[in-house]
Amino acid sequence: MKWVAKFFDGVYCFFMTSCKLAFIGMVVITTYVVFNRFFIKSSLVWGEPIVLMCMVYMSLVSAALAIRNDTHIRMSVIDFIVPEKVVSVMRGAAQVGIFGFGVFMIVYGWKFSMLAGRNTITGVGIKSMWLYLTCPAAGIAVCLMEMERLINYFDRRRRGIILHGNTVADDAKALVEDAAEQIRETEGKSKWM
Repeated sequence: MKWVAKFFDGVYCFFMTSCKLAFIGMVVITTYVVFNRFFIKSSLVWGEPIVLMCMVYMSLVSAALAIRNDTHIRMSVIDFIVPEKVVSVMRGAAQVGIFGFGVFMIVYGWKFSMLAGRNTITGVGIKSMWLYLTCPAAGIAVCLMEMERLINYFDRRRRGIILHGNTVADDAKALVEDAAEQIRETEGKSKWM
């Protein structure tokens, strides 16, 4: 499964770098627009639409990146009420649902982008399609980030590992402890042979 981790590390790095570039673009363009407006006394009409595009892209794609680290806010009260196996199945169902939402973003975001292609963004003169293409791009990011989680989830289910934690860090700690226990058992058996 190392190749899976390497591939998704590259995907994560690509989307994270593009979010960083969008954020840097927002800061630089906003600074330039404010400087022109207050010191040179000349308003740049293209600044706000470009900053808006950067902001929308960064916010949608960074939300997808939070899926990989499992850093979205959620309520986990039910985790303490139902049995661990039910929690594990519910987590799997949630992962499938998130993947489905990513597909929804791709399909309907693309259709909406094509519909918005009839209009132009004021001040920039480009098609509105470029602003709305951030939705399918974020859908691709959601699907890719969720695909890694689904692969890991089904791999753990196949190996019979039920995780107890509420976060990926807790799950990783449980996996490390499980691997250490298996190593100790193997070493114990080899001493008696």
